[in-house]
Parts: sequence; C-alpha cells; structure tokens
Amino acid sequence: MCSVTSETANEESSVSPQLVEIWENDRCKPPSVAIRALHNVINRYLYVTRPEQVKDVSGGNIDIIVFLDHHEGEEIFPQDVERRFGVTRSTASRVLALMERKGLVARESVPRDARLKRIVLTDKSRAIAKALRSNAKQMENKLLARLSDTEIRQFMHTLDVMQTNLVSTGTIGDESRYSRLDIDEVCRQQDERQDDEEGKEQR
Repeated sequence: MCSVTSETANEESSVSPQLVEIWENDRCKPPSVAIRALHNVINRYLYVTRPEQVKDVSGGNIDIIVFLDHHEGEEIFPQDVERRFGVTRSTASRVLALMERKGLVARESVPRDARLKRIVLTDKSRAIAKALRSNAKQMENKLLARLSDTEIRQFMHTLDVMQTNLVSTGTIGDESRYSRLDIDEVCRQQDERQDDEEGKEQR
C-alpha cells in the first residue's frame, strides 16, 4: 500500500482537548469504536436480509464461495484457500470436501496437468454468489443514501489515511496486504497500470 503523501499524515495527530473530553466522558464514540460499531451494524443487516438460498449455508462456506466468485475463471487450488483464510491443509481439505458433498464446489482437472485439481463453483453456488452480490449492492445503496459523491470520496479518503496511519507503524505486518481505500487514488493507480499495459502492447 502506498504511503499518504500529506505531511501531516506522518506526524502524531493533535486531537483537540475538546474532542478527547467528549470521548472520555462517553458523550460520543471515538472513531475507532464508531467504525467497529458500524461494521457490526452492516454485518447484522446483511445477516437479517440474507437471501433465502443462503440461510442454510455456513458463514465459512459463504466466505469461500465469495472468494471463488471473485476469482471466477482463474485457477484456484486448495492451497490458495489455505493461504487466503489462514487455515491448515487438513482444515481446507475437510471444508472443501464437505462443500463438494453439499454441491457447492467441484474439482476439475487442469489441462496442463491432470494431477492438479482446481476448485470451481457449481451452478448452485453461483446462484448463491449472485444473490449475495445483489443483497450487498442493495445494502450499499441504503448505507450511502443522502450522501453526495463528494462526501463519499472524502469519507473514503479519511478511512485511507486512518488505515495508513496504523499500517505505516510496521507493527501489523506486510503493508501490501492492505489495499488503498481512497477512491481517487485507486482509480489513478488503475489508470497508470492500464497506460503501462497499452504502452507495452504498442512497442
């Protein structure tokens, strides 16, 4: 993740005493607590409004379905599931075997090596993934109602600065694990990559 270029982002934040007093007297949640509270509300909303076909699927299975859906068309193997979710080989093997028995995933041979078996979604789990995407989109629309594009962009920029402040301390691991949140910065980086690719093709 790129560092924030603002000079003030590299300095200790000087939060006003008035804000500190408000937080310490429990008159209002500090930002970190407010973010966690909103995260809990979002999860609760998604759970209550979850599509009918998802209600009998465990949260762990849903996470794997969403992961495979995001990488549809790519070669995803059990070891990729291990790395993504930080589980052991035996745990990944057991979970995937159960999902296969439920008709949620299938194993397909890879043309270049029949011994390799990639993990793919089934029609059943693709329908689940589609329903989850639709529900998430509806939730996002409700979440951002009455906010302008400018307010949303500023909010995402603020989140990006907060994340960078913590990640840049070096105490929570590899910075590359944490993707940028600033909408304008993400779009700029994508445009640069696209320009680079087009430049290579023209050479």
